[in-house]
Amino acid sequence: MVISAAPIFQELEFFEHDHIYRLNGVEIPSVSALMEPLSQKHYGGIDPDILAAASRRGTIVHNAIENFVQFGVEDIEPAYAGYLEAFKKWWSLRKPEALGTECRVYHKVLRYAGTEDLVCRIGDRIALVDYKTSASVNSMLCGVQLEGYDRAYESHGFNVDTRLILHLKRNGSFEEIEFPRTSELFTVLSALLTIRKYENKF
Repeated sequence: MVISAAPIFQELEFFEHDHIYRLNGVEIPSVSALMEPLSQKHYGGIDPDILAAASRRGTIVHNAIENFVQFGVEDIEPAYAGYLEAFKKWWSLRKPEALGTECRVYHKVLRYAGTEDLVCRIGDRIALVDYKTSASVNSMLCGVQLEGYDRAYESHGFNVDTRLILHLKRNGSFEEIEFPRTSELFTVLSALLTIRKYENKF
């Protein structure tokens, strides 16, 4: 069977202002929220203004890419044009078939949710692709993030072949980094879920 689109889950709602997911009306944690113990270790000492600027940049670039993939529109603030140019170079090189952008997914059993930037077919392989516009890619965080999305899709019977971080750079270049599935990543994800469950008891 040829897959033409990533699954859509109408029962999962996302409230952007509060960054909250609700599954059939019940709030469930996001992958980002589960990863807070790891994220705090990496980002805890960074000036909040710097983090806010990085978040704004990421949002602008993500929105521009979504418009490009869905509608062929090339529109972005000049200060961030290099990031979109980097994505276009990757798009031209890999020639992916988009199966979904900004795809919300949840795990049927473990009850967490997240939004994957791009689900696509590259050749005969289904790929999860997440964009990063930071100065460098933090492998500790990215591996767990992709593990969360992959396992969530798997719980619905949708299997992917590869998980990629697409590191987009201001100068218009890019780096594609693959994060293979490992038992260690699932162990870490499970541990983070256990920590969240324990915290919720108090």
